[in-house]
Amino acid sequence: MNGRRSGLVVVALLALGLFVFAGCGDTMTMSDPAAVDDEETLREFLEDDEIFDDLGPYEAGRTAFGAQDGRGEIDPLTFWRVVTERDREREIVFDPETGIAEVTVHRDIWGELHIVDESAVEYVKPFHHEGIRYATFVLDEEWEPPNGGENAEGSESGENGQNGNAERHRFRRGPWTLTELSGFLGESDTLSVSIDWIRVQSPTVDVTITDPLALMAVPDEIMTFEAGEEVTVTVSGPPEDAILFLHRRFWKSPLVPTGGGTFEGTWTVARGGRHTAWVEAMAHGTLFDSEHPDDSLVWGMPYVVGGTDPE
Repeated sequence: MNGRRSGLVVVALLALGLFVFAGCGDTMTMSDPAAVDDEETLREFLEDDEIFDDLGPYEAGRTAFGAQDGRGEIDPLTFWRVVTERDREREIVFDPETGIAEVTVHRDIWGELHIVDESAVEYVKPFHHEGIRYATFVLDEEWEPPNGGENAEGSESGENGQNGNAERHRFRRGPWTLTELSGFLGESDTLSVSIDWIRVQSPTVDVTITDPLALMAVPDEIMTFEAGEEVTVTVSGPPEDAILFLHRRFWKSPLVPTGGGTFEGTWTVARGGRHTAWVEAMAHGTLFDSEHPDDSLVWGMPYVVGGTDPE
């Protein structure tokens, strides 16, 4: 997996004596007990906010499979994944002089890929995916809960930042403001598929993503849609016989080959708030060959839908 920050973290620790909080599941450690409340708020932000969701592609339920050209040993009728174990480790490097926290989130997901063919024969393949994403937060040490509340999200002048600098407050939890965010990259242990770029288009957005782990400025570089917009997603890079899906949490639809090595699909934005969409590219043998292991690549794309955030 991408380790672009690992060297910087070690150097920062030796040179500046920064705090490092590393956690697996709910376990976090800190060198400054006085900062426990602030760190807990940051951990909750990373766990609870849907823009950090990294399980959507693995919890989408059963998928019916239409007729395919170039069928293989298996003629899949439907398939689904069952997550049996998950592990998340957060590395937080905090500089008390600047108030900046650099976050790396590592994700491991284990489970089973179930495939049922047209003769009702079920095939089960184990899978393991490693995932990673990055984020940057800034701590406001002078922040106080509005109206006496605790760790409220939004601005002092209104819930969810409806007044004041609404867009920036939309990305704040308590004293922490999210200032940079990457997408999500998930890879299977066996990996033969690749993605060169993903283009996302709507009446208000036209963005091409070439690196899912590139940090984006928040909120200016995060894709923002209006509810009801139809979004077109075009993917280039996977083999022509690859199987691609566009995911939203608990929902997915196929991306259709359009020739020239590209695939295309659409979805209609419906729900306000902060979200993640994913493109999953699967090698042909993953679903059509009983001996081929799970061979999949996932790119996650954070986005925002205008309007009131969901409750």
